[in-house]
Amino acid sequence: MLIILIWLLPMIGDAAEKYELRCLPGLLEESMKIAIDQAGTLESGKNSGAVEKYLESVGLKPGNPYCAAGQYYCFLKAARKLGLSIRSIPIPRTGLANAIFNHAKKYGRKVPYKPAVHDLLIYRKGRTRFGHVERIIETGRAGWVKTIAFNVSSIVDGKKREGVFIRKRNIYHPLAAMFVRGLVGFRERD
Repeated sequence: MLIILIWLLPMIGDAAEKYELRCLPGLLEESMKIAIDQAGTLESGKNSGAVEKYLESVGLKPGNPYCAAGQYYCFLKAARKLGLSIRSIPIPRTGLANAIFNHAKKYGRKVPYKPAVHDLLIYRKGRTRFGHVERIIETGRAGWVKTIAFNVSSIVDGKKREGVFIRKRNIYHPLAAMFVRGLVGFRERD
């Protein structure tokens, strides 16, 4: 057991943390439906084509990474559908995954590091501002979760394609050259 813990520590970089932001419960559920409906959306060029709507939602041009923009897009579309102000969106309007985590760290409350449905799993590339974000849609055992991920690759019809896909991740394992920074969760508010 000690060997496993020693092996996992470098993979989570600094101790991973979880912060919760307040969110309207209807907004969480509707944004989740919208996020899942995006699964299968494919790029037609490098970060362009059908995925440009995500970038537009945060004011970025085609060609930029859109993992965080996709998450924001789902909240924005849900807020509009529910007739809510964009001020009700709990995450900042950004294309940077780590800006979402920084916002939660500043304005949220720290809670135990335990994954939940709706949480955003944030990765960070070294000590840079760059990283990746995915939304947890299902939790499992030993840190395993299913996510809806924007700006990832998958094999579609025998070819590697980029777009929006369901993924299986572990909240303690790195993703390529990125370590897990933490989780951004949500608690209900009226």
